[in-house]
Amino acid sequence: MRQITQKMLGVMMVMFCQHAASMDITVTGTTVFMSGTVVGGECDKLKQIINTSKIELVVLSNSNGGNANTGYCVGETIRKNNISTSIDGFCLSSCSRMWLGGVHRKLEGDDSTVGLHGNYKGVHLIEESTARLRAWIPRFAPDVDVELMNRWTALFYNKEMMYFYNKRAALCMNGRNDCSNIKDKNVFNAGLATK
Repeated sequence: MRQITQKMLGVMMVMFCQHAASMDITVTGTTVFMSGTVVGGECDKLKQIINTSKIELVVLSNSNGGNANTGYCVGETIRKNNISTSIDGFCLSSCSRMWLGGVHRKLEGDDSTVGLHGNYKGVHLIEESTARLRAWIPRFAPDVDVELMNRWTALFYNKEMMYFYNKRAALCMNGRNDCSNIKDKNVFNAGLATK
């Protein structure tokens, strides 16, 4: 009995920690606000909201990403329901899939950014996932710069990322500590934002 109780307590703690670290999701009028880490339940929550409310915009903010499959699911749900997306702050990794789902996509102000790279297990690229990502992105952003997409989806370590802003873009090789500008590129001419 004691062993079962300890196991149940362990499972409850994991569930609580996952819930506590999940994205904060709120609704104001026809807008859903999503921020924080993507842990896996966000797609179901968004579907529930869409089933009970008329939603026109999803605003994403301050997310380092997380669960890749959830990012795909949220992006697909947003597109299926003809919803626009916006980033206010930063939206990285799997969060970028959510943003790319928007029928209209924008960044709020000059400092907001979308960060893109491949899918990772631990710190290393899952190379077999690259084909899925390279097929998925042009479905949602048909004007994507394919050369850039092929570069960011092949970045080997999870701390490597391409950041796109309204007026510039950068390739960062060790978080944001080792970055170089990508000449003449921004979120618009990379084929990512629509407005």
